[in-house]
Amino acid sequence: MASLTDKVVATLSEDIERGVLRPGDKLPTEAALMKQLSVSRSVVREAVSRLQAASVVETRHGVGTFVRAQEDRESVRLADADLSNLLDIMAIIEFRIDLEGAAAALAASRRTDANLQQIAAALERFEAQLASGSTDVLQHDVEFHLQIARASGNRYFYDVLSQMGRGVSPRTRLGKAEIAELDQIGRLRNVLDEHKAIYRAIERQDPDDARAAMRLHLSNSRQRLRQVHGTTPA
Repeated sequence: MASLTDKVVATLSEDIERGVLRPGDKLPTEAALMKQLSVSRSVVREAVSRLQAASVVETRHGVGTFVRAQEDRESVRLADADLSNLLDIMAIIEFRIDLEGAAAALAASRRTDANLQQIAAALERFEAQLASGSTDVLQHDVEFHLQIARASGNRYFYDVLSQMGRGVSPRTRLGKAEIAELDQIGRLRNVLDEHKAIYRAIERQDPDDARAAMRLHLSNSRQRLRQVHGTTPA
């Protein structure tokens, strides 16, 4: 059964395909979408994050979210159904360990000052959201990883992660029944610390440390999921 997020993504995608929203058009505000589609703010944010990860829209911070031109888009190839069980989630993380480790190493070697600023901005937004007591950090988590992929200078890293959509942050598949709210905050603080270690390695242009920090972060993510589910998949 399609989730509310799926329905919002489908509605916005249809508006874009039918030309109701054209390339360069600004999406309605969160408040307007919440009222129009009768959904919560978190559903709107997650839907926009998925469209952003698929390169259908781009967010210009402080300005708004805009529809991208067709030639700049990537299709979402990883459906929510593909992330419906623990084995699938583990497989995605396993795939990402080497992929993003390589991307982080290249980012440390090739990043520009502008790249570094974009990575730092995503990190700062993640930290600010967490400091406010909210666990609604999906968009900033995904953006952090995407900006590192972009800084690698190899567009295929960015393309692959973009096509994963929410698969870049499979932690969101876990419900409140599985992780208590306070425990989520504790786990996300660990994620933040790991992100900072990755950022620092890229900042000082140390490819080996950047690769190691990213691999450690993703390996820890896999272990955290195992602990939550109380099992270790084969």
